[in-house]
Amino acid sequence: MTGFAGSLGFKLSLDWRDQQGRGLLPPLEEDLYEFLRRRGFRHFEFGVGGCTDPAETGLLRREAAACRAQGLAVCLHPYLWGAANPAVFGRSGQVSGAMAAIVEAARRVAGVCEAPVVVVLHPAELAFDRLVTDASDLRRRLFERSHLFLADLEQRMAESGGGGRAVVEHQVPPAPGEDVIRIGDTYAELLDVVSGTGLGLCWDTGHYLLSVQRHGQDERPSEEFLQRVAHVHLHDVVEGEDHRVVAAGSERVACHLRMLVERGFDGAVTLEYSARAIWAAEGFGQAVDRSLRALSAWGIELPHCGPAR
Repeated sequence: MTGFAGSLGFKLSLDWRDQQGRGLLPPLEEDLYEFLRRRGFRHFEFGVGGCTDPAETGLLRREAAACRAQGLAVCLHPYLWGAANPAVFGRSGQVSGAMAAIVEAARRVAGVCEAPVVVVLHPAELAFDRLVTDASDLRRRLFERSHLFLADLEQRMAESGGGGRAVVEHQVPPAPGEDVIRIGDTYAELLDVVSGTGLGLCWDTGHYLLSVQRHGQDERPSEEFLQRVAHVHLHDVVEGEDHRVVAAGSERVACHLRMLVERGFDGAVTLEYSARAIWAAEGFGQAVDRSLRALSAWGIELPHCGPAR
């Protein structure tokens, strides 16, 4: 068994309670944060918007306080779409405003939790018309804007003194025939886009596997990539469907995680499952149990994790 000294966590949208109330997520007889804490989880990751809506930021503070009450750290995963997309960085003041809002949200959550906050971000992505747009030229411009955006964000977080730390995620590669560019959908491009910065990477195992399938990306990344990974989104791809619950037989995902743990990785590993996958596993309890059994079968020791009492 190889010991893992990092933090295991779970990810859902910030409005997960509302989703649960509408039947989109399975019910749970006890508070989800308490359940996860008793199973040995150490953080919760929230998918959020641009952090500019007062209703969203108020809800984020309340949920962060609820996590803090259960001893859980908090990670944030803002989704930057529309006018906040890094694709228009340098052309839209709204992007800078969204960036400032993210930095401030991380500062406030860090204050609530009295702990640093990891912020997971995607580089630029943009749909385009292949008949009128040169895809290679557009990719070059999106790459440049992403690089500038991430360097600026890193500086703002450092200057804020608020305990926020950004990591940059391996993006999902477009499906065949999908006219969209996502910067960082191969590990080589992801490394390039953070060059010259001190930003860590988020290894999304499902996105990575899809990139192997769709782009011919190497099954095994470079040592440079492995050493730069600071955060993991852990899930499997089953019959082409992403964000599926891992199992003992998820051998490609197991191989990736073992690579990190064997190198002394002590960052955060977040289980990132779709609502469909959680339902298919027959609820949160079964999804969590199956995940913990998988980690054990892979030879990854999580001494603080155990059955619910």
